[in-house]
Amino acid sequence: MVIRPSQKTDARSMSHVYVKTWQDTYLSVVPFGYLLTMSVSHHEKAFYNELENRRISSFVAEDAGRVIGFITGGSERHGDNIYRGEIFTLYVLKNSQRQGTGLKLVSALAAQLNHDGIYSMLVRVLKLNPYRRFYSKINATYLKAERLHFAGEVMEVETYGWLDTSLTWQ
Repeated sequence: MVIRPSQKTDARSMSHVYVKTWQDTYLSVVPFGYLLTMSVSHHEKAFYNELENRRISSFVAEDAGRVIGFITGGSERHGDNIYRGEIFTLYVLKNSQRQGTGLKLVSALAAQLNHDGIYSMLVRVLKLNPYRRFYSKINATYLKAERLHFAGEVMEVETYGWLDTSLTWQ
């Protein structure tokens, strides 16, 4: 497996991973209609545009030439004064989970943020996401829960964070 910076040509593969993991993970969590209408082509355009944005860092995990996971992140988007970086998205195909892929992706993003002078980060994850404990396993601290509007419903979101990412994965 190789972790490398994402390129615009990865947008379709990232979109495939995104749609597949949402449909596998959130079937009983988010409204079924939302999952049903997700499309690779729609999200491909969004990822392509995101990859053009120089303020967003992105890495893919590739195995045998196939993208099996990805992460995006950058400066924290809601004005948190303590946690200056944020994981925006982290997705790994179900068959490729529990092999260290997620940890390697988070580590790559943290290293890039450190390079950019950002040494703390957080992540927001749906409370009903069965994989949210992953963040605690890689030394994130549970910070808070909040409610956000999503797909016509109010969903509970948990926030986890790392105060010093320069030490987390050494």
